Amino acid sequence: MRISKKLTLILGVVCVAAILLPTPGFATTTVKDCPTEPAQNVPITSGETYNGTNCDLYTTGDVDSFTFNANAGDTWDMVLGVATGDTVNICLTLYSPTATVLYSGCTNVGFGGYSVPAVVQLATAGTYTIVVQESADATAGYSLSLERINPPPADATALTLSKNLAGEIATPTAQEAYTFYGVTTGTYEIAASLVSGSTENVCFNVYSNGSSVLSAGPPCTNVGFGGYSISADVTPSVNGEYVVLLYADGDDTTVSYNLEVSCLLGTCTTPPPKCQILDSASYSNGTLTMNFTLYAPTTVTWNGWLTTGNTIQQLWSQSQTETQGTKATQTASVSPSGVAGVLSTFTTPSTGIKCSSWVEVNTGKP
Repeated sequence: MRISKKLTLILGVVCVAAILLPTPGFATTTVKDCPTEPAQNVPITSGETYNGTNCDLYTTGDVDSFTFNANAGDTWDMVLGVATGDTVNICLTLYSPTATVLYSGCTNVGFGGYSVPAVVQLATAGTYTIVVQESADATAGYSLSLERINPPPADATALTLSKNLAGEIATPTAQEAYTFYGVTTGTYEIAASLVSGSTENVCFNVYSNGSSVLSAGPPCTNVGFGGYSISADVTPSVNGEYVVLLYADGDDTTVSYNLEVSCLLGTCTTPPPKCQILDSASYSNGTLTMNFTLYAPTTVTWNGWLTTGNTIQQLWSQSQTETQGTKATQTASVSPSGVAGVLSTFTTPSTGIKCSSWVEVNTGKP
């Protein structure tokens, strides 16, 4: 079906993380109905799909808009689809924080084009706006989904090698995100299949650092010709987290599926330690700069404090929404105090320090 509306240290920095446990189960898009008109500047985040009775356009001048916050270098996947039975084309335009058009595209229902997918890498940090409009004065329903694919999204479900998972594209244009950690010494097979009785097709793509790693393009099942399963092989060029994005063929229907990632060839070693911090420190003209690469088992929030003698002062607080290889930079004004020690740790209330890292930096003579 197509879319329907349904004190030995002179100086120390301590990073403390409170770990939030993820909800078990397969990936699930959060579905929301649009607010009543005018539906403008509606917040949308990764893993959300707007599809409901209020997701309508009425005239060529009707503007529905959605906003999301992004960091420089992020890559986002957005999909707009037209509702079942509507013959008016609808259009998606993405605006930068400075109101520059980054992407614009429309459906083509006369030739079977019921959706508009767009994958866009964003150059600057800020608030981006998705504008939805139609090509004629008519009532046209739509569905809109958004998913971040670099860095890997917090709403993704981590896959375990050789463990089959059941999933569902429960609403049109929805995208279901999964992740696995790949290493260059192995070749991985990603396989998906339809559940018994399915009449719609499912597709998937695999991304590393925001770019597809499937040279032959995303595979799709083909139930019309007896193709109920698909697979693709990936030999990672770099160690890191890979995103597997499942979606319905045409982005305009619903479908249930099974998904599995297996080690096909070579050595598919385990991911990095569940808790690891790599950091470096530099000091110049009164500014301490810390560059972190953070590995943790789940979403965390970490905080930094400066300690001198018997005093402690908070320097920064930052949420970490990715669990593998997140990079972050923090700066703080620090007076010269000789050679400074920088201690970074993740801790929990129940077990204390989980992992730590230590570096030194010369801040000059006091």
